[in-house]
Amino acid sequence: MKKNKRKKSIFSRLVKSYVIFLALSIFLYFVVAIVFLIKMGNGDVGNMSPQSIVQDDGSIKDLNVFEKNGGWVEELDNEGNVINIYGNQQTNKASYTISELANLLDLGYIDYDNYGVIIKNPKEQTKKSYSACVRCVGNPEKVFLVCYPSDMVDYKITFQLTDGNGGSAGSFILVLAALFLTEVLLISLYLKRHIDKPIKQLMSGMDEVSNGERDVVLDYNTDKEFEDIRDKFNRMARKLKESEDEKHQIEQRRNQMLLELAHDIKNPVASIKSSVTALNEGLVSDDKLKDYYRTIDMKAERIRTLTEDMNTSLKLESDSYELVREEKDVCEIVRRICVEFYEDITATGKDFDINIPEEPCMASVDEKLFGRVINNLLANANKYNSSGKLIVLNLSSENSEILIEVMDDGEAIDEEFVPKMFDEFARGDKTRKTDGGTGLGLAISRKIMEKHNGSLKYIRAEEMNCFCVRLNAQT
Repeated sequence: MKKNKRKKSIFSRLVKSYVIFLALSIFLYFVVAIVFLIKMGNGDVGNMSPQSIVQDDGSIKDLNVFEKNGGWVEELDNEGNVINIYGNQQTNKASYTISELANLLDLGYIDYDNYGVIIKNPKEQTKKSYSACVRCVGNPEKVFLVCYPSDMVDYKITFQLTDGNGGSAGSFILVLAALFLTEVLLISLYLKRHIDKPIKQLMSGMDEVSNGERDVVLDYNTDKEFEDIRDKFNRMARKLKESEDEKHQIEQRRNQMLLELAHDIKNPVASIKSSVTALNEGLVSDDKLKDYYRTIDMKAERIRTLTEDMNTSLKLESDSYELVREEKDVCEIVRRICVEFYEDITATGKDFDINIPEEPCMASVDEKLFGRVINNLLANANKYNSSGKLIVLNLSSENSEILIEVMDDGEAIDEEFVPKMFDEFARGDKTRKTDGGTGLGLAISRKIMEKHNGSLKYIRAEEMNCFCVRLNAQT
């Protein structure tokens, strides 16, 4: 499996981009500056430096560029006299004493070891100040003074930008500005292209979702922030699909409930109608009248029970439906229901084993609905336990949880039926017998427990069917 590399953030990418941008800007500046210096130095940058005007062999380089800026060269003999002038001399100085040169150099002697030092000349008679660079070559008798305007040092940058006529400065700035703007444009296009890709995919995914597509999954690799957005979008799309699937299942289940209700109502309605017809036509003898009226009453009661249970089931599915909860002793509620069922259970020849602690177990419950759960479980245990002889109810409390177990020793529930036994209109038999049950009892009971933040489950343990009710105790 390929190891995931640590993704870079947009911030780090921007920092990296602008560091590169700065480095390129500095590099381009120097490249352009060198190109212009070479151009203004007639192909040699050395022509722009006073120290390099005089060669090591004593020859004078091209003075064109240097002379344009007011510079010249004086050759001195060993007595300090000016014997040669190269260029246009701007001062009237004809000779220099050893003392003058020493003072000018701020040294006790003249060093003839082939190096130059920039000095200031405070004794110039002209209004403009000049500087000189002492250049010694060959032997002590060969000394040159390379003279240039003193302010040349102050406007050195300007000197590099201009050729004396002012024309090259504008060109330099324009070229540098053009390169700068080009670089900004290229970096901006790079960042735009890099950011555009995930944004376009996100927008495309959102368009697909808004058009009804639900299997939308974004898959791209880019900066960490955009990958976080991608993952959140995928989670949102997945949850939306799950929500709609759940909604679709609820709608299908409701439609199925209505079909089942219509089916279950059809038979008692038909029976009522036929009984009423027989009574209206005088086809019923006097001794059978009570039986017919009893049949009509039973079928009407079944229809009432079906519609009432259906109404309760639909209400429990609604998020807006709220329980009427109060602090109650669960032991007392269950004990009272067991008393009501005791006679019915023992009348069928079964034993009813009740285990409820004496101390109260308090919980916040809707007494009516919670009682309906226990009532329904005991009724089912008595009704459908045809082969067994024992019904057990255990109530215990542990770790802030109340556990109620309703068990019977009847035959095990069909394994194929167990996963759907809490669905609406589910019945354990494969034929649709009208045995008085609505098929909604367990479904309603589970919904009631879910509304209480509890649970209702079925297990087969120790040769007994066991329905386990769990409820949070009040602490």
